[in-house]
Amino acid sequence: MEHLEIKNGPFKIIRSAIAILNIAAGVLMFFVSFDSDKIIIKITPFFIVFFGIYLLTNGFGLERCWFRTGDNCIIIKWINRIAPVQIHNSRIFKVSLERTRVMIYRKDDKPMKMDLTFLEKEQKREIYEFLINYSKKKNLVLERHSSTML
Repeated sequence: MEHLEIKNGPFKIIRSAIAILNIAAGVLMFFVSFDSDKIIIKITPFFIVFFGIYLLTNGFGLERCWFRTGDNCIIIKWINRIAPVQIHNSRIFKVSLERTRVMIYRKDDKPMKMDLTFLEKEQKREIYEFLINYSKKKNLVLERHSSTML
């Protein structure tokens, strides 16, 4: 496994519907705001349309989650980070798989915490399998808790 991408499936339809409603409401509000002299009423439609576009594009791509392997490193893009994090294998102290999160303990740095509560069971299983295989392949210390057994 060299690449694993986590998709936000269940909320995609709901999120798209809300985004389209926001864009339509923003456009309608823009046309209605021509009669008003207040500046707040004139600029509000732009923010509503912007929010709709944000929802439609999944946060402009910022809310994507993925794992990639490099030559001697793992590259992780998680939902709470803007830029991907590249961790060299020699800097990894251990990988801990828990029921609600994954922790990658790094030498001389804070551990990287990845919350799994928003994921489905199948997506959690894919992440566990990816990290188990990666740990075995790179001879990393892997700590499995009983609730993460596949």
